Amino acid sequence: MASETMIQNAKAFLLQESPDSKLNLYDHLCSVMHKILENRTPNSVDLLEALSKEAKTGKFSPKGDPTADVSPSSHEVELANVQNKLFQKPSEDAEPEAEDEVEMPLPDLMDTAHYFELAGVGLGREETFRIFLALKNLVDTHTLQSVRFWGKILGTQKNYIVAEVEYREDGEEQEGEEEGMK
Repeated sequence: MASETMIQNAKAFLLQESPDSKLNLYDHLCSVMHKILENRTPNSVDLLEALSKEAKTGKFSPKGDPTADVSPSSHEVELANVQNKLFQKPSEDAEPEAEDEVEMPLPDLMDTAHYFELAGVGLGREETFRIFLALKNLVDTHTLQSVRFWGKILGTQKNYIVAEVEYREDGEEQEGEEEGMK
């Protein structure tokens, strides 16, 4: 028969924490036995491994929604929402362009940016493409004869994208219209 000392030594051994999972075998076996006695299934010996795995993984699964503490209005989300407008077609109430033999007022900005990139200067492909989409949106919504990207001015509060535009003579003349991109 087992002496009191042997039982205490065995329990102390079972209470040792694993260095990897920080769990001990005694608590794990107690939770598995609790599930077996709670369910009282006739084939408990066949389900022992599955119940053990379920008890072990249950300790590491999150309690509740793991994304609950994530802020939905981060800077990246706000920026994506603003830039999403660039990828949409202009609304139906925008002025339709006349399909006569009018030269495209928007130059190939991506081609020009490629040559600047070869020289080691420029704004980068992503920003250049966003500027191209903004200028294309400007051309689609206004009657313009020519559009030219002038440059980017780095300000202390915001950066400014400057474009030079010339209205068509038959279109409406408007003074100093500003189009904000950022």
